[in-house]
Amino acid sequence: MGTGSAGAVVDSSNSVLDGHNRTVEAVQSHTRIDFVAPLDGNPLTREWFHSGEASYLVTGPDAADWTGRLTIGYQVGYPATLDGRLKFEWSTPSLGVEVGGSGPTVKLDGLIPRAGVELAVGFGPGIREVEVAGGDIAGTDGVLRLSGFHGTVTGVLGQTNVRPFVKIVTATGDTVVTYGRTFSI
Repeated sequence: MGTGSAGAVVDSSNSVLDGHNRTVEAVQSHTRIDFVAPLDGNPLTREWFHSGEASYLVTGPDAADWTGRLTIGYQVGYPATLDGRLKFEWSTPSLGVEVGGSGPTVKLDGLIPRAGVELAVGFGPGIREVEVAGGDIAGTDGVLRLSGFHGTVTGVLGQTNVRPFVKIVTATGDTVVTYGRTFSI
């Protein structure tokens, strides 16, 4: 953790009053998410790079003695996924001879050749929340910086939305979360 920076471009912030009358503020700034063509070339993969800052500010009585944990993460949403089942089927006409006590019997099955594909598609998981970086924090202020942080999801059909967040949990369990704008591809 470093110290806060003056003149930061604040994307979002939120605060909570903890049990000791201190205001704990979570701040997201300089957030940038760039979607790129997937390295695996798979049309069902979404890939991005994230840069930005997550910071905190604590004011009030005994703010210098305050402790907690800062976490950066994403909410990732997409409408549909493949469940990994892919089944190919092919059948051709068959001819068989059965020899029994009453003499030979000719058996003919599947006069028409058949081909089929089964592809299971289902509604997506909705929104998944993923925590990606974090650390213990203390004192009145600090910042965690990310540059070129990589994210990816695979097996996705349709638009993918990524919403970054910053969460702070105090040592006594008070929690504040700030959500950034949604990035879509």
